[in-house]
This record gives sequence, C-alpha cells and structure tokens, in this order.
Amino acid sequence: MSIQNNDFYTRLKQQLLDSSSWPCIYKFKFILKTDLDNISVLKKIFNEIDANFTSRLSSSKNFTSVTITAKMKSPDQIIEKYKSASIIKGIISL
Repeated sequence: MSIQNNDFYTRLKQQLLDSSSWPCIYKFKFILKTDLDNISVLKKIFNEIDANFTSRLSSSKNFTSVTITAKMKSPDQIIEKYKSASIIKGIISL
C-alpha cells in the first residue's frame, strides 16, 4: 500500500471515529465497469455481513453505480471493505 493510501485511510478512520457511534449504518458507494464478474466480486466482499445492494446503470450502460448499506462494527471494518474492493480493476470508491 502506498503512503498516500495509508494517509487516506488514517484520515478516514479518524473522521469515522469523530462522526459516528459504533456500530452504525454505513453507506458505501462504488462505480465500476458494467461487468457481471466485477459486480459478483464486489458482492462477495460483503457476503459475510447483512448488506443491502442497489445498483444503477449509467445512460451508456458502460458503468454501474453500486450502493451498499450495512451495519458496520467499526471504522476498521469499513476500511477493510474499501481495501478489499480496491482489487477490482477500475473501481472508483466514493
């Protein structure tokens, strides 16, 4: 992991600690190329927790926006999910 990514996750963890009480409901948002394999990988990352998935195709149908809402135990669990999702080629985390 690059230093830049490490700094990002450190700041994110602090922001999450400051803004929420734990556990809490957290909303993840991702944009990825429309590919059933990529979407399947993303769903598997959240497989062990009770998560609600919604998706929407872009007007060109080349990209899919995925929103995942789940009860998360801690900022560390959220960061772990973002790191796991980053293995998907071309994924954008919002």
